[in-house]
Amino acid sequence: MISQPKTMKELCEFIWYLEEKYDLLLFEIDGVKIWQHSRVKLYFKLAKISGVFSQPHDSLSRFQKIKNLLGYIKNSFINNYFTLKQNDIVVLSHPRVVNIDGEYIDIYTKYFIDELIQSGQKVVEFESAYLGKHYKKRTECIHYTDWIELLQRFEQLFIKVILTNEQKNTINKIEDEIKTVFGVDFLLSEFLINHLKSFKSIHRIYNRIFQVVNPKHIYMLVSYFKAPIIKAAKDNNIQVIELQHGTFGKYHLGYSFPNDVNSLNYFPDKFYVWNDFWKGMMKLPITEKNIIVDSFRYLSVQKEKYNHLKKKNHLVILSQGSIGEQIAEKFLEHFEKFKDYKIMYKLHPGEFSRWKSYKSLQKLNEFKNVLIIKDEIPLYELLAMSVLQIGVYSTALYEGVEFGCKTILLDVNGIENMDRFIQVYDDIQILE
Repeated sequence: MISQPKTMKELCEFIWYLEEKYDLLLFEIDGVKIWQHSRVKLYFKLAKISGVFSQPHDSLSRFQKIKNLLGYIKNSFINNYFTLKQNDIVVLSHPRVVNIDGEYIDIYTKYFIDELIQSGQKVVEFESAYLGKHYKKRTECIHYTDWIELLQRFEQLFIKVILTNEQKNTINKIEDEIKTVFGVDFLLSEFLINHLKSFKSIHRIYNRIFQVVNPKHIYMLVSYFKAPIIKAAKDNNIQVIELQHGTFGKYHLGYSFPNDVNSLNYFPDKFYVWNDFWKGMMKLPITEKNIIVDSFRYLSVQKEKYNHLKKKNHLVILSQGSIGEQIAEKFLEHFEKFKDYKIMYKLHPGEFSRWKSYKSLQKLNEFKNVLIIKDEIPLYELLAMSVLQIGVYSTALYEGVEFGCKTILLDVNGIENMDRFIQVYDDIQILE
């Protein structure tokens, strides 16, 4: 009997077990490979139920949602279906932005888009709101997608889904497996139907959008949440390319398909990675020639900016929203080892409004040598002046190595993602 997963590795293995037993990557409802579309979201649901992870990002209150709705409606008069124009390239930027020298930018696409425009390409950037708001300065190439979200939510109200007896039987069996392992009644049928409605409505909208914009290429991040957009692009013979936006590995379900990589319908055609380290990280479900070594332009710019700073007796702790409390608790256990350092505790943006709920971090905050940091000091400035970095599997750990930081990993959920990192950098220490 399978026991309840306690780690990311065990949770992934449970999902892979289900996929292999029920051939779920081919599981189809109304022409949609619904498991391929929803597996990562199911992973996060089960991770929260089991306590493997907590909520990775801040959530909005009902009042904030109502307030943001008014902003969505307003922005829908500025950008909508009728303001679309033909462009060579569509870039789906990351909604989360960073304030760099007084300008909010998406660190993953800003310089990439600049290069495309300078090369003479006609580019439109589809920008989603972050927690209901847009922060970047508007430019001619930015198209707010607020109207798409409103239309999508409206359209899916009218989509009906009828499951066959065979589909119901399969879903019931999986629900029983989840109940046996997690001890909860998880309504998988409701979960899948909701995601199917969302898929179909988003696919319809983007299919119409792409017929107007008629791009040759689409660049995106976080492709595992964009299956219906990828399907619409492929239906219109548009090449889909993903830009690396963070760490990935064997236990990242957005990219890891150990049971079957030949039946995927919603994976990008190409994947741009930052360097050879990432190209060799794992077996991705596309051919090696379609994994292209590009660069992380933002990191290069920041290294140049801060290369004059001298190292101080500082250590930086890199928190993460999904395991923030675990990181604080584990570091508190070992605090005595680092009492002689100036400790810069860098919060993830998704933790800014809730870090005070971390009991262990509240205790750490009482020490005079601990400074809790949101955006007061830029991340790369912290890395440039620190001699030591501590974290679990944050993307920033790889960047810290570039800035000459020695690395200590905390042995909590997610460290499985760092197996190759530990192999390559053999001077890594692990605190258990």
